[in-house]
Amino acid sequence: MIWTLLFACVGADDVSDKGDDTAAEEISAPEPPTPPAYSGGECPEIVEGANTGFLSAGQERSFYVRLPENPEGAPVIFAWHWLGGTATQIMQYMHLGDWADQGAIVVAPDSCCGTFEWSFTASDDPAVDLTFYDDLLSCVNQQFSPDLSRVYTTGMSAGGLWTSYLLMHRADSLAAAAPISGGTAELMDFNPPARPLPVLLTWGGEDDVYGVYSFDVGSRELSADLLSQGSWVGHCVHDGGHTIPDGATEYIWRFFEDVSFSDGDPGYAAPFPEPLPAWCGLPE
Repeated sequence: MIWTLLFACVGADDVSDKGDDTAAEEISAPEPPTPPAYSGGECPEIVEGANTGFLSAGQERSFYVRLPENPEGAPVIFAWHWLGGTATQIMQYMHLGDWADQGAIVVAPDSCCGTFEWSFTASDDPAVDLTFYDDLLSCVNQQFSPDLSRVYTTGMSAGGLWTSYLLMHRADSLAAAAPISGGTAELMDFNPPARPLPVLLTWGGEDDVYGVYSFDVGSRELSADLLSQGSWVGHCVHDGGHTIPDGATEYIWRFFEDVSFSDGDPGYAAPFPEPLPAWCGLPE
């Protein structure tokens, strides 16, 4: 197995008008902002399958896309691969085409430049991959007109760590995040997201270790910090160590279906609904 790695004053004669105005007032649900303009100028055409030569932050980047039958108004899911992996590998290993078959635009970027391939450590320039995310979302939005209130992110290992970094720095565009073996701890500082957002953390318990890094410690630290900032957090703690657990594709899809930009609480109580497994639950 591949190691897998947010009145004017009126007189008495105007009372009825005032009542009408008050009745007409509504509290609008929060909406995500329009993505920033593509930094490379004019967006290239995005095709289903492999895309190469995408200029972003001065780098030529590549990514893989799966499209639903009707991408207009569809949710968008970003999936970030592990150290030593590729966009194609995470698409295949997690069967992410299933998400496209169920109506989502799936974008799997390829890494390029960070210490762990994604730029989340203090020695990296985070602008490289943050701009890549912004540019991809901008061009996907321009070409396909997806539902910007349903933009999600997930990733495994190094991709899970990048997902953790992204949710802290792009909560203004994300509806939810689901890192697999991610977290913070020694590799990055916690940065309070711009707004609370729902996060489903998956990791392989105390045995989820790569090198000297404990994804158990990192995931629990991220969870505690997010909870202190008002985010909804769920835990899916399996016993497989540093792996993607069976069924992750299905239960992450269910989680994403249950939350949006304006509704950040899936309403889960113990036990979580199927297909989320019995080892998923609220933080203790």
